[in-house]
Amino acid sequence: MLPCLIFVFLFTYYPFAKTFYLGFTLVDLNGNPIEFVWFENFTNIFSDQRMLQTVTHTLKYTVITIPGTIIISLCMALLAEKKRKGTSIYQILFALPMAVSMSSAAMIFQLILNPSIGVFNALTGLSINWFGDEKYAMVGIAIVCIWMGIGFSFLFLLAAIRNVPGELLEAADMEGSSYFQSLIHIKLPLMSPTLFFLIVTDIIHSLMVFGPIMVLTKGGPMGSTETMIYRMYIEAFENGKYGYGSAVGIMIFIIVMLFTLVTFAYEKKGVHYS
Repeated sequence: MLPCLIFVFLFTYYPFAKTFYLGFTLVDLNGNPIEFVWFENFTNIFSDQRMLQTVTHTLKYTVITIPGTIIISLCMALLAEKKRKGTSIYQILFALPMAVSMSSAAMIFQLILNPSIGVFNALTGLSINWFGDEKYAMVGIAIVCIWMGIGFSFLFLLAAIRNVPGELLEAADMEGSSYFQSLIHIKLPLMSPTLFFLIVTDIIHSLMVFGPIMVLTKGGPMGSTETMIYRMYIEAFENGKYGYGSAVGIMIFIIVMLFTLVTFAYEKKGVHYS
């Protein structure tokens, strides 16, 4: 196990410890700490209105993407629940977004959501500049990320729904239970461990979103799509404030940890392990 432990230490725990240390220091352009400033970097975060706005933007993105991804994936899993002729074909089609890289998906949706020639506006009759209007830019980012995430969630939910014991469903049918009653009272409770896993991982990924922002909008327009991780990147690697950027990274870690702990607190009430 020693090689694995060394690898994990070098690329996980050492960078975390160094980031934690740099968050309390003033760092030069070469990344070397030159002065210990204690909590100055952290107090600057709370006085930086732009940084505080990124928390709101990140939460907005999270609120849109998690329900959207889970609901769409669940509907797709329900459609593919029973094995029929051609099932393997549409299962592959439903999972296909997993095989598309983030950069490729961004280019595809730049065309689909284009305000003048995009097929989405043409079909819906809308005239929205999805990535150029500060009111809708984050929604446009969320649409892209929902599409990218449904393949992963679909596979997990499909496996969960197919593992529901058929005896329970047959007994419910004999008692006169409708499809939706069986779904609410039997399938979803037995799928709750999988749903819980997907919600926790989606919360973590959503709070740490960076790639789509970098490729599609670079935080614009007017900073409306700047997220916490993207702001950390700008402060550290473009503005050269490595100490401040490290402090932002620590704050993001604390926020993600708190959201994760709150989600786990709900586990005992909402998750049913069979």
